[in-house]
Amino acid sequence: MNEYHKIIEKEVNLVYNVASKARAKGFDPVDNVEIPLARNMAERVEGLITSVAPQIKDSGIVERIYELEKLYSKLDWRVAFVIAREVAEEKFCKFKDKLEAIEISLRIGLAYLTNGIVASPLEGFTKLKLKKRKDGEQK
Repeated sequence: MNEYHKIIEKEVNLVYNVASKARAKGFDPVDNVEIPLARNMAERVEGLITSVAPQIKDSGIVERIYELEKLYSKLDWRVAFVIAREVAEEKFCKFKDKLEAIEISLRIGLAYLTNGIVASPLEGFTKLKLKKRKDGEQK
């Protein structure tokens, strides 16, 4: 089984390199391959959300998801909740404002809960609005 996985990884890397060289020629609107390679759930989550928040790339989120999965278990809702809270608190990277931090944290939590394989975190969740409470505070 390990040998089979090595062969697949080798072939994927080969094709990815060919695609990168083709894109570098400048005939496409984008000069690089936009789909990042991901070996596991944590990398899928980061790769998916990086398309809307590039600052999270290599910010430590992948490693933190591993830690949380060891603490709780894989696919546990608490992993999504904790990682989302920590992103909103800007523990991994900074955002332009608190609204963006909360929005990206929701996308990351949703990406984790949907196994990083559906478009919900990008297209299903479209916008976050903060409104004032009756007492006038905005939280």
